[in-house]
Amino acid sequence: MASIAPHDRAGWGCGSTSLIRLRRLLRDEQGVVAVEFAFVLVVFLSILFGIMMFGFQFAGRVALSYAVAEGGRSAMVGLTSQERQQRAGAAVNRVLTSMSPLIDPSKAVVDVTSEGVTEEGEVIDISVTYHDNRFNVFPFMPSLNSDRAVETSFLITDPSG
Repeated sequence: MASIAPHDRAGWGCGSTSLIRLRRLLRDEQGVVAVEFAFVLVVFLSILFGIMMFGFQFAGRVALSYAVAEGGRSAMVGLTSQERQQRAGAAVNRVLTSMSPLIDPSKAVVDVTSEGVTEEGEVIDISVTYHDNRFNVFPFMPSLNSDRAVETSFLITDPSG
């Protein structure tokens, strides 16, 4: 059996040594967990922040609905149509101011109108249109910047008959 001289092995083994190192590197799984975690983290954080932004937008919409309802309650104590409209507008603005920093009152347009007095009572329409882009972080989520106003009509009757 012929043996290869050490100097021949070194020359011939040069390519084989790098091939062995490459095989070892391909079999090495030490950093796999970190790479997989990075992939999962991106998806997880996108979902987490999406839920948070949706929560802020939902809370803002609930705050606008609450402001309109408070305006209607305040309108009921007015004696004249003008006083009812004034009280309703003031109540809506108070609630919007109290909901700051979730709601920016300067971006809300409050509209209080009376449809007039009928035999059943007076109908007061209260609407709040709100435009805000602060919570538009993700393009696939709906925004509070929509032109859909939060509005309700209140029928105010005289209980004395």
